Amino acid sequence: MRLYEYEGKNLFEKYGIPTPRRVVLNSPRGKITFKPPYVLKAQTLFGGRKEAGGILPASTLFSARKKIQKLCNMKVHNENIRKVLVEERIAAISEYYVSFSYDTSTRSPVIAVSAQGGTGISRAKVVPLDFTFDSCLFLFRRALSQAKFPSSDILKVAGIVKNLWKLFISEYAILAEINPLFKTKGGAFVAGDAKIILDDEKVAPGKRRFIELGGDIAILASGGGASLLNIDALIFHGGRPANYTEYSGNPPAHIVEDLTKQVLRRKGLKGCWVVGGTANFTDIYETMRGFVNGLGYVRPKPTYPIVIRRDGPRQEQAVAMLRQVAKEQGYQFHIFGSEISMAETAKIMVDLAYK
Repeated sequence: MRLYEYEGKNLFEKYGIPTPRRVVLNSPRGKITFKPPYVLKAQTLFGGRKEAGGILPASTLFSARKKIQKLCNMKVHNENIRKVLVEERIAAISEYYVSFSYDTSTRSPVIAVSAQGGTGISRAKVVPLDFTFDSCLFLFRRALSQAKFPSSDILKVAGIVKNLWKLFISEYAILAEINPLFKTKGGAFVAGDAKIILDDEKVAPGKRRFIELGGDIAILASGGGASLLNIDALIFHGGRPANYTEYSGNPPAHIVEDLTKQVLRRKGLKGCWVVGGTANFTDIYETMRGFVNGLGYVRPKPTYPIVIRRDGPRQEQAVAMLRQVAKEQGYQFHIFGSEISMAETAKIMVDLAYK
């Protein structure tokens, strides 16, 4: 699902990425609480709105209202404009570009950065990222340095990049892009535009994709891209994945419970692998509670090894609960956190399942 710019900027604020003051209006009579000059932006899901006349400057409140009316009466690529984003105009001295997306050739997420925003993105530095290892500021700073960002800006921009990465992972995004990222005279950085595309399953979190793969190791993964890479790691170590599914986006326990029942209903399983990276906003206790609840419905009771690799908010409570359940009900839980990579637990899963 592609988000409108104002929706993307709302997400930016949630993850600590600075944005201009703004208001979304559907008529020229709406209230604007900040002073001009303004930038008026037709809210459309299509690109090329500036060339189509969908972005207009306004130096006074009076002219802003006239131009909002004009935008509300227009079409951009045959899409009727129903909302206009009114923003404060940012006086920028530099414009940068940064995005996270997926690359089909490397089968991994990639970061793209450029010291020139706008049309300069054709010269962006693109760096593949390994989803099975925790990312760090060092990697982002190195990418910015390779893209010839001014050394004085790298640390601040890397902080914004880190927050964009958190958004990309936690919101289950396919694309998260800031173009341009403005630098002001005072040295502040502000997201001038937001382009966010979410997987459709984020929009309908109760519906999760499930694909039978025919193997004998059941998989419950968190993170769309990470799920695929983890399957690759399992196959590399000789494992036979039984399915593809994932439970990203901080789902409530009942969603994980339903997925668990679906994943473990297959006969002849030799193991179950519950795997995901270090979460920022996913409640690990809540998701593990859902897993345990679903496990209780599986008949016959699983006696195969269950490898769990998760970390994030309420991890300690989750681990304590899992250990108590294993003790009381006799499950073979093998529990790991960020001290070990997801790829390493793939080998552990295979060793335990086929020993």
